[in-house]
Amino acid sequence: MSQISLDDVTVVITNFFSGDKLDKCLSHISPKIKKIIIDNGNEVENKKYYESKFENLIYYLSKENLGVPRSYSLAHSLVKTKYMFNTQPDVIIKQNCIEKLIQRISTYPNAIILSPIIFHNSNYYADGDYKVLKKNIKNKIKTKTKNLCEKIPDGDLSVDAVTGTAMLIDRSKLSQLNDWDKNIFNYYEDMDLCLRAKSKGFEIIKIKSAEVDHMAFSSHDCKHEDELNFSRNWHYSWSHLYFKRKHENKLFSNLWGFFLLAKSLCKCFFYFFISKKKFLTHYAKSLGFFYSLIYCKSFYRPNIKNKN
Repeated sequence: MSQISLDDVTVVITNFFSGDKLDKCLSHISPKIKKIIIDNGNEVENKKYYESKFENLIYYLSKENLGVPRSYSLAHSLVKTKYMFNTQPDVIIKQNCIEKLIQRISTYPNAIILSPIIFHNSNYYADGDYKVLKKNIKNKIKTKTKNLCEKIPDGDLSVDAVTGTAMLIDRSKLSQLNDWDKNIFNYYEDMDLCLRAKSKGFEIIKIKSAEVDHMAFSSHDCKHEDELNFSRNWHYSWSHLYFKRKHENKLFSNLWGFFLLAKSLCKCFFYFFISKKKFLTHYAKSLGFFYSLIYCKSFYRPNIKNKN
């Protein structure tokens, strides 16, 4: 394999009213690395600001909120480099993280994804760093990493899946998977991609020496907190059932979804007079499960207006 350098990587960030978080994220990325921002809020003034402040940056304004998979798919069509490093505005890329990932590429020629060790608000949290796919999915992936990530790995680690917080992706291998599942708006697109990659025989590797810090659930401006929390719970429920039904027995998955819908509705009634915030959380979850159960598309979009 020829020598891989920073010229072979493009950082891709999806942005939706992130406020100053995107600025902070970009300030930790080497100016030598190409960067593409997909702005789903169509904040026109941001384009001039970011393209003038940061080198090697293209700021793409989307007239509609594409969601995560469609944004990455769009970026995949725009990227010219062999590798793309997908991340989020609420992620701080620690010193030489991308460089360290690049240095390990030749060690794992069968890897489709290299992922750094992920800290959450400076603390290591295993479940946020990786997730294990269940044994009963149709391609029968064997779960070997369940107990290996309770502490920071001693070295590089082959895993079943990683979250979409930070992924260095080999685009030639990605093309063999037919891209991201664009039926999903948000959530479980990372698990779906990893599952299909593993079923294709590719590896997913956590790189010990590379690190990022993720300020979880904070990729947006705090003034939009309520609306985006509702959207998160709606889409998490919709996508969870969609993913389960896609990769497991449909009847069992629908029964599971019906049970969780009933559970969410019960919690709606319980919290109606007690906590507005918790009521809205479970109301959003119940709607997500309901529309997924009746095979509706993932249609909900946060009601945030762009003032530009």
